Amino acid sequence: MSSKKTVPYVLIMPLLLAFAIFMIYPLYKIVETSFYKVSFLNPTARLFVGFDNYRWLLNFKVFNPKYSYFVTALGKSLIWVAGSVLLKVIIGMVGALLLNSKFLAGRKVYRALVIVPWAIPWAMSSMMWAWTLNSQFGVVNSIMMKLNLIEKPITFLSDPTMAFATTMVVDAWVGLPFMIIMFLSGLQSIPDTLYEAAIMDGANEISSFFKITLPLMKPVILTVSLLSLVWTFNSFDIIWILTRGGPLRATETLPIAIYNTSFRLIRFGGIGKASAMTVVQVLIVTLISIFYIRTLEKGETR
Repeated sequence: MSSKKTVPYVLIMPLLLAFAIFMIYPLYKIVETSFYKVSFLNPTARLFVGFDNYRWLLNFKVFNPKYSYFVTALGKSLIWVAGSVLLKVIIGMVGALLLNSKFLAGRKVYRALVIVPWAIPWAMSSMMWAWTLNSQFGVVNSIMMKLNLIEKPITFLSDPTMAFATTMVVDAWVGLPFMIIMFLSGLQSIPDTLYEAAIMDGANEISSFFKITLPLMKPVILTVSLLSLVWTFNSFDIIWILTRGGPLRATETLPIAIYNTSFRLIRFGGIGKASAMTVVQVLIVTLISIFYIRTLEKGETR
């Protein structure tokens, strides 16, 4: 093999090595650990249990006699992720359309302000929202009570249903800047001549959006939705800081359940059980990603 042909392989070797060390090996260890009973108290004394940890996922029940602990957490994760991503896509598209409008004064200022929530660390954003929505001294309740919109404080983070919706909205708020920026870049790549031709044919803004904007934006929407879905599915810090999975496990999504399993069942092989939960989560996210990618490829071939 000539030197010219070997150079690309030599250049890519550090990347492949880093990928193997930081991605493949940890994933392998998680899969391996899922077949063992492991405890932090004595990590060297491992007991091979086969598929017992995976059977535990379907049989162990907490506060729900109908579904297992894992299935309950998975169901909450799917609903939470779907709601959060849907909010990001809809509000992100509306925001991008507004920022792309030629009739909006001060567009450059608004575009700069959009990045602010994304620039703040997620942990800090969660703390800020926890203070803002506090039922006793939160700014939101204080303003609404002064305006006589409510008679008593709303328990945003204490009521199970409200807490689930609130954490979803906070996650959407944190991820909105990314959506708006990506959608805005996609909108700016659409030629103005297409809209001018549509106007000449008698189309209004609504029909132009559904017949021009939306079809051309489909690859961008699918791509950023997939990224947001993966990030949101693995989101831990927002829920943990706001509610720690409560109240009454209402916001205990799969990442929170994995953490709780690792440490609350530390004496009962919690590491192996949490590893099994992680393996299933990775498989679910991978299958969803494959579906999204195939959908995107079909759209590009048409």
